[in-house]
Amino acid sequence: MEADYWSGVLGVPEVAVLVLINDGAGAVAAVDDIATTVHGGLLKRGIEAEVRLVAGNEISEAASQFVGQKTTSGENILVVGGGDGTLSSAAAVLAGTEVALGVLPLGTLNHFAKDLCVPLELDAAMDVIAARRPVLVDVAEVNGRVFLNNSSIGLYPFFVAERAAEQKRRGAGKLAAIGPALVRTLRAVSWQFVRITADKGEDQVLTPCVFVGNNFYDVGDFGHRESLSSRELCVYVVRRRTWFGLALLPFKIALGLVDRHRDLELLRPSRLEIISNRRETLVSVDGEATTMKMPLHFQIRPAALKVLSVPEPDTK
Repeated sequence: MEADYWSGVLGVPEVAVLVLINDGAGAVAAVDDIATTVHGGLLKRGIEAEVRLVAGNEISEAASQFVGQKTTSGENILVVGGGDGTLSSAAAVLAGTEVALGVLPLGTLNHFAKDLCVPLELDAAMDVIAARRPVLVDVAEVNGRVFLNNSSIGLYPFFVAERAAEQKRRGAGKLAAIGPALVRTLRAVSWQFVRITADKGEDQVLTPCVFVGNNFYDVGDFGHRESLSSRELCVYVVRRRTWFGLALLPFKIALGLVDRHRDLELLRPSRLEIISNRRETLVSVDGEATTMKMPLHFQIRPAALKVLSVPEPDTK
């Protein structure tokens, strides 16, 4: 089996394909025997792959082993099935290498797959992988940790932590946990002074939340990104509001009613530093909350990740 996996036909470039599926991903349970389904689906499309079901916290290590064992010629593809946090763990390993990332959107929200225009339906996503069309996209970093979508401090990471606690406490799914987590977050919200240093200057602000995106997020279009390769960070600083105004902000964003001038301040730098009087702070990174030491250093890494995307339409 191992020999088949690494073997290539004489004169044909060798292709090594490993599929890692997060066994705890939101959509995995909805597919009967997901490993067999994916293996058979890729084989039908001419791709012989090893498929593994692994725990989410094992994705990074398994990806590292694959990168270390990759073939010296031909293509090397790591297909990852899961949500944004799972993909982020793999991207942190693959960024800066020649190994291509294939995406099976098996999470709850799948923001990266949507912005990459990868279909959410499993068969269609495997078609994208079979087409083997690599593109280079940017990744971002905060204190050396890679993220694909966004990172933030203040209101949102507190909400992420509360949502995770609600899921654990009640055994609820991510969507079901949003309501109770949002209520507790708004009750506990606090403003903090932060000093923000970007490419063109420095400012000190009192804010409940600073959002940093990998490439530009259009808050008027449900947080959609038109590009994943514009070589810039997208920084939204939430302006100080009343409690009621702050409670309305998520709904205004969801409905496309946010006022970009009154509600938010926008910066589009390549580097960013955030300093507060705290030694450490809670930070969200691609939907997962973690504690980091201050100051926070953000940067964009242009064209650092090779990822399989949808083929360009045939115009002939």
